[in-house]
Amino acid sequence: MGELNLWLVGGGLTVGAIFGVLVQYHRLCLVAATGNLLLIKDNRQVLAFMAALIVAITGTQLLEFTETVAIADSAYRNSQLDWFGASLGGLIFGIGGVMAGGCATRTLVRSAEGSLHAVIALLFFMLFAASAQFGFLEKIRLGITQSTAINLTGDASIATILGLPQWIPAVVIVIIMAAYMIKNWNPAAKWMVIAGAAIGALVVSGWYITGVLAQDDFNPTKPSAITVSGPLARFGYILISSKIPALSFAISFVIGITVAVLLFTLATGRFKLEPPKKEAFKFAILGGSLMGIGGIMAYGCNVGQGLSGISTLSFESMLAFAGMFAGTALSVKWMEKNS
Repeated sequence: MGELNLWLVGGGLTVGAIFGVLVQYHRLCLVAATGNLLLIKDNRQVLAFMAALIVAITGTQLLEFTETVAIADSAYRNSQLDWFGASLGGLIFGIGGVMAGGCATRTLVRSAEGSLHAVIALLFFMLFAASAQFGFLEKIRLGITQSTAINLTGDASIATILGLPQWIPAVVIVIIMAAYMIKNWNPAAKWMVIAGAAIGALVVSGWYITGVLAQDDFNPTKPSAITVSGPLARFGYILISSKIPALSFAISFVIGITVAVLLFTLATGRFKLEPPKKEAFKFAILGGSLMGIGGIMAYGCNVGQGLSGISTLSFESMLAFAGMFAGTALSVKWMEKNS
């Protein structure tokens, strides 16, 4: 497994633990945010997500502007724009999230709370994510990418594509989101917004840990931030191959989420084993499978692409998240119509 990088492992565990408790306590989830906004006009979770993005984008761009972290070297900003794969993967992920009853992170959290429905969805998420990343679906995924991706002369940031200084899109996007929050402020969202801002700060801390504190002159690595789909694919690979990967920031992050939520629910008396409902069993399997495939096709879930990726102002990340939102919204509306 190689020598452990304590900054990567310790940092991932710590950031994951804080993130997990915040998400668990405030029930933050892309599916819930979209559903609540569309069905009952409750925008609290949307405001929290925007607060997270404002902090994440501002902090990440400052790290790049001051040359503290080489954000442009991250996987989100590579020179290959897989516009179709990212968009389609996002759409599939969004549909799967609604069927499973929650996004990847929410499914992970609910599993640690004792929901066996979520455990089933999580298991199939891991197996199909591993299959899309390393197994029988990999050739199909790579074939789609090779036939549709565009090779850019620079990286995949909005600024590079538009030929603008990096700070201009950052300022414009932050101002637009801040204006939305002010215009649509909901006093009941106060604590959720604070939690969202804290999650945004965790994204920035992830970049700093991996891009500065954990860097080794003899073994330099690309900076990364928080993500869930990739690590879950690796856990699925363990189930398929029995090969254990080296601990990384991302894998430690997911372990930190799981352990912290489990301990928190046990300490607060919230842990409760809940068997899956018979009629919802198939949705757990299908939803988890679709999320796993979609998350790998889109190069991340609503955390990896929706927070970490967008904080780099990657155009590919924005396409992926747009697909996730569209898939979630369409599925929520379809289920409302057919319920």
